Amino acid sequence: MEQSSDQEISSPSKLEIHVSKKSRFLLWIWFLMTISIFIIIIFFIIFIRIQSVFFVLDDKPNIETTIISQRSTRATRVKLMSTEMITSKPSNISRVIPCNPLKFSKYSSYSTGRTPWSLSSGHLDEDPYLDIVVVFRSIATFRLYYGIGNGTFQPEKEYGNYPYPVYVAVKDINHDNKSDIIIPFLGIETIGIFINRGSRSFSSIEKHYTGYYQIDYYPYWIDISDFNHNSLLDAVVVNGHDASVTIFYDYSNSNFTYTKIYPTGHDCIAVSIADFDNDTYKDFAVTDYSDNTISVYINDKNGFFKRRKKYQAGVAPWGMTTADLNNDQFADIIVANHGSSIVSVLFNDGQGHFYKRDTYYIGGRPMPVAVADLNNDSFMDIIASNYKDNFIYIFLNNQDGTFLPYQTFQTDPEILAIITGDFNLDGKIDIAVTSEGKDTLNILLNLC
Repeated sequence: MEQSSDQEISSPSKLEIHVSKKSRFLLWIWFLMTISIFIIIIFFIIFIRIQSVFFVLDDKPNIETTIISQRSTRATRVKLMSTEMITSKPSNISRVIPCNPLKFSKYSSYSTGRTPWSLSSGHLDEDPYLDIVVVFRSIATFRLYYGIGNGTFQPEKEYGNYPYPVYVAVKDINHDNKSDIIIPFLGIETIGIFINRGSRSFSSIEKHYTGYYQIDYYPYWIDISDFNHNSLLDAVVVNGHDASVTIFYDYSNSNFTYTKIYPTGHDCIAVSIADFDNDTYKDFAVTDYSDNTISVYINDKNGFFKRRKKYQAGVAPWGMTTADLNNDQFADIIVANHGSSIVSVLFNDGQGHFYKRDTYYIGGRPMPVAVADLNNDSFMDIIASNYKDNFIYIFLNNQDGTFLPYQTFQTDPEILAIITGDFNLDGKIDIAVTSEGKDTLNILLNLC
């Protein structure tokens, strides 16, 4: 009986041993699986790292895409710097800027009428030299200065006797291959058009009224383009006292077909046309002097404009121009701020929005601002003045949309207007300004 009892006890013991072996086997399988998963994870991480290294090494297209699509945000600048550091490129690349410092001739001076408020250039006769038109606010006339070679000009007789011309544009408005003269006259609420008849002669004034119902619109600044793609030119003029712009559509046979008025900020002064959203339809922007803003108007692809978008400028923004400053194919906005002694640069994000703003101090009371590639490096530079002294201030582009410290060049005092052009046909961009302090036209020839 005892023996049988022993056998009964030994049987369960074998079962336990069998179960124990099975458990150890399962435990071993679990351990191998865990190790395998861990090895796979390590391999996957190594693979990702290797792929990222190859991606960064071939990063040039990606850097360019980042610059084009998101340059306007601070986060993008950090991302771009980080990418450059990974690829062993310094974040502050040392560039060789051509013709730095700039070189200009001593300015030549031509007498004008009192208060030479604005000027513009174009080919007003049959020779290849650029000519200049200057309007005089105090004596209600304008004068032509014909280029005669070597950057020199021949003053001609004054035209008109219409109250208070404040701005002038030169454009072939009737498509006859001759540049015409377009002037807002604030005293008679009129855009005056003078058609070029050739041989240095012009038609009598065509009057196109900017306002209705005897409102004192105070037309000030004008720009011209084709907003609706019908090959007929349109004009946009700011109405300073009405806080609006009037757009004249489809000039043909000495008339515009219709007009439309859009609201702006208070005491608007300047207008500049550009294609801000790259849809081939022209948009425009306006400086709102009393609101310290600029207003941007985007074309709806029918020649009409969406509700304005406001962006902060400096104090009392006055003059304005547009250009692609960082070569990202998007038009940026440059503003001279009369009340804060600075020039503002507002960068386009590619969709017609302007959220990034840089400022450059020049002092005094800035009024006009212009842009041109002065050192022939394919980047646009900025020219401004502060009215309180007798210099122009030039900011050379650092070849990335930022600008080097300004360089100054002497002129007559109290600069009211600035334009640029190749006045002596040497392939270099020259500068012309008007001085209220001396009632003169100054020409500075580029020697770079």
